[in-house]
Amino acid sequence: INQHYITMSYQFELALRQYIAAFDGTNNISPTEFKSRFDNLYHKDFTFLAKDGMTLTREQVYGREASKVANGGTKVTLIHFRKIGLDCIDVKLGLVNGKEERTVRAVT
Repeated sequence: INQHYITMSYQFELALRQYIAAFDGTNNISPTEFKSRFDNLYHKDFTFLAKDGMTLTREQVYGREASKVANGGTKVTLIHFRKIGLDCIDVKLGLVNGKEERTVRAVT
């Protein structure tokens, strides 16, 4: 069981790093490659619950993210990826879009 967790954790981290690399602010990734990275990261039944209570489907999230990549204006930097215990991770990202800069942190 422990080896399975380590393998799954590593696969998730790799998929996340590859996905984040698409957001380099240059739009140097094909739509097919971006879709592949999205599919590797997001579960087929994924939904997103926004702070305002709105729920987005996986396809809605894909559309928003693909638009950000296509516009080439969004740059994402992985600040940290930390494993906390056996089934919890702490991810912090830096986001730059034009003059707007912010950080996002998720602990799951």
